Amino acid sequence: MKLLSILSALICACLLGISVSADTLPEQTAEPEPILRSASPLLIDNAHVYAHMQQSYSQGYEPVIEGDDAVIVLPLICGDDEKPDSVRVSVTPLPDSPFIVRSYEQTVPLALHADSDGAEHEIYLAVFRLAMHAERMNGSYPVQIFAGELGSYTVYVNITDGKDPNAQDPAPEPESFTEPQPDPAPKEEPVVLMPKILVQNVTGGAVQAGGTAELHVILKNTSRTEALQNLTVTASAPECFSLVSADTLYFERVPANAEFEAVFTCQAAPDAPAGAVSMPLQFDFAYGKGMTGSGTGNAGIQIGQPVKMSFPQVVLPAEAVVSDRLELHIQALNLGVTAAQNVRAELVCDGLLPEGTAFLGAVSGGTSAETPLGVQVTAKRGAEPYGESEGQIIFTYADESGMEHTETQHFTIMLKSPFSERRAEPKQASPKYWLWIMAGIGGGILLLAAYLFFRHRKRVQG
Repeated sequence: MKLLSILSALICACLLGISVSADTLPEQTAEPEPILRSASPLLIDNAHVYAHMQQSYSQGYEPVIEGDDAVIVLPLICGDDEKPDSVRVSVTPLPDSPFIVRSYEQTVPLALHADSDGAEHEIYLAVFRLAMHAERMNGSYPVQIFAGELGSYTVYVNITDGKDPNAQDPAPEPESFTEPQPDPAPKEEPVVLMPKILVQNVTGGAVQAGGTAELHVILKNTSRTEALQNLTVTASAPECFSLVSADTLYFERVPANAEFEAVFTCQAAPDAPAGAVSMPLQFDFAYGKGMTGSGTGNAGIQIGQPVKMSFPQVVLPAEAVVSDRLELHIQALNLGVTAAQNVRAELVCDGLLPEGTAFLGAVSGGTSAETPLGVQVTAKRGAEPYGESEGQIIFTYADESGMEHTETQHFTIMLKSPFSERRAEPKQASPKYWLWIMAGIGGGILLLAAYLFFRHRKRVQG
């Protein structure tokens, strides 16, 4: 047994003495870490109002209540250049909320949607209708919306058509054999939320600088329970504008959840710059049992500055010989304050071949531009290559909105043959040539007659 122990110790010592080389170990290759691409962030479009919305998110968006449904609108914009074609958006109501718990999930595509002003935006527009319990309580309830990995958002739904959570149940009537019960505590009045007035639409809001516009502002009392009393709507003229009509309108009563119209007439200054401006509105009203409220809004106005262009008459010669070359001077004068874009002139005439189109480009307000236009004189088409030809010069330009305008100048020109001037020279010299011939013949006759006369007289004298 002692010998076996000694042999075991020797074997272990030999094994421990053997060195292990790094070359004998299998080479381990580190796997490359996967490259994770960050998801594109989705942001709420808080500047515009879309369908089923009464105000933008920046104005304090509140979902509307339609019957027993809460309609939630979530407009999302992608902050990345590479936008996904669609996103998966879902809502899971909490069990203790007034909403019926079910799966609310939808695939929202990236598409163009028009806002309340008619402008289109490329967004993901998610619209959810959350069904509510009939026995719901009034209050403000958060609803969380998830867009996968791209973000989560919280929207608060204000319910005012349900039961008052602070209302107390009536105390049971005391029985005859019991002791008298103390009077119950006085019942608290339900909380009445202040109504809000929103601008629904504005018509007639386009006006030319120096002109007058009649703005029809459609307003809405968003409260479903409270009417407005002694309402005043006051408008403030924006810069470069003046109010022609009264600046304050009075409405004795506006029913709950009703629309009404306020009409203002305003005038734009002649030098008002083109673009969009807002007319501030102030609301003051009474509601409920003697309570007062106020609010603000804006009515959009679009100002247009007309382009005033003038084109001096282009001077052409009364007549031109075929094969000649003409050089015309094209001029444009901008008499307004708005720049004209893509100003050009085109000559159209049978027998005149222009060397392209005279392009003057952009002409700023109060400036002028000119450019030469080369024209080659050719024969007219048809049986009569020469003679009078009618033509026109068409001026084209575009205003700031991209709409094109045209003005036309008409002219006539006489086209002549290149040989017409050469045939005229012998015709002009022809009368002088025959005059000298006749004079020579007449002189010869006179000399012959004088010779015969002197010869005859000499014979008679001899």
